[in-house]
Amino acid sequence: MSKLEEKAIKLLLKYEDKGLLQSELWHKLGVTSREGSRIAIKLEKKGIVKRVKEFAKDRWTRRLVPLIRQVTLGPIKGAPCPSCIYNNVCGKQGTVTPNTCIWIEEWVLSHYNPPENTEGTQA
Repeated sequence: MSKLEEKAIKLLLKYEDKGLLQSELWHKLGVTSREGSRIAIKLEKKGIVKRVKEFAKDRWTRRLVPLIRQVTLGPIKGAPCPSCIYNNVCGKQGTVTPNTCIWIEEWVLSHYNPPENTEGTQA
């Protein structure tokens, strides 16, 4: 993957939900429309973006909508699995299974925040 493609992906990830017009991407990357179009087509072929035809600024263009999302490790921070002594035998077919692991159960319960009762009822 080229540096420009990587830069384009980083830009597109900032606009995850609504995407970005091809022309806006070209301007932000500082490339010609021809080069920008080639990048967009390459990203579409790789399954990274979806190009949606759209009428904007009095002309037909394409909106690039990312099909990938940024991943953060926040939700699994502190999970017991990476440092577990049974990690090498744990799994669906293993001698230890996540379905019966007390450490995972304790970790999930300690991080679970049930939604507050919004109806205003008192116990």
